[in-house]
Amino acid sequence: MPAHPDAAPAPDPRDPGRITVLAPGGVGGLLAGLLARAGRTVDVVATPDTAARIAADGLRVDSAAYGDFTAAVEAAPRARHRPGVLVVAPKATALDAALDRVPADLVGDALVVPLLNGFEHMAALRARYPDAHVLSAAIRVESTRVAPGHIVHSSPFAGLDVAYSGAPAARVEAFAAAVRAAGLPVELRTDEDAVLWRKLHFLLPMALVCTHAEADVGATRAGRRADLLAVAGEVAAVAAARGVRLDADRFAAAIDSVPAATKPSMLRDREAGRPMEVDALGGALLRAGRAAGVPTPATARIVADLERVRPAG
Repeated sequence: MPAHPDAAPAPDPRDPGRITVLAPGGVGGLLAGLLARAGRTVDVVATPDTAARIAADGLRVDSAAYGDFTAAVEAAPRARHRPGVLVVAPKATALDAALDRVPADLVGDALVVPLLNGFEHMAALRARYPDAHVLSAAIRVESTRVAPGHIVHSSPFAGLDVAYSGAPAARVEAFAAAVRAAGLPVELRTDEDAVLWRKLHFLLPMALVCTHAEADVGATRAGRRADLLAVAGEVAAVAAARGVRLDADRFAAAIDSVPAATKPSMLRDREAGRPMEVDALGGALLRAGRAAGVPTPATARIVADLERVRPAG
């Protein structure tokens, strides 16, 4: 039966729809800027001061890989539009407050793409947005918010891994295509646990040990390599207990390939006196280890020391 001539057209499965980025910091701001520059409908949800700055001046991105540009995006302290895709990109320490800016009834059945480190946020997001499709995702990038609405992308690399996580395949692929068209490589995966644990395998040793040593990757590789390998081994052991196999040789090669001057965001937070993601990352591994009956002594020692560090103010 033909459609009524006044009926709204069916959604294009190749179009992910409006993309809302919650917390346009180093990671979220880079992605929002690239998507907006590529012509996508993008809005950002941020704290009132940051939203006002972006609304007035645009979203500025400085990147050796993508060039320097300013993107015009709609910005507000609370979500106004129903998204096709909600990218969730705050630090774990600010997640609950950020989510209050995007109510569940507005999100509906959107794709939710969290670009947080760790893995415990998956359950929290699925509880907060029960009708949405929460995808497992991990981004590889070094990008920093140097001021509200001003992002500096300093790594020569950037890439996104996204798992289908039971969501409609056409919608996931449409989002991936939009991100690729904006210049960011995307790999689609079928195992959501593997996406999260492969990222944690690389990230956690570098984050914890560099922050504990108060040193960049080069100095930490030289002086604390045993700790890097010990934490990586504990991540692999806990992952194996959960059915995910990780490659120790691949970790060693990856950590040796990181530019020596690189500082993980946890170390930058410590240096700036900001709250650190110690519990969301290291604490999460300790909890998963206890649940699986896997000892994690190296991680426990470093986490205990870092938990005694108090942020400024």
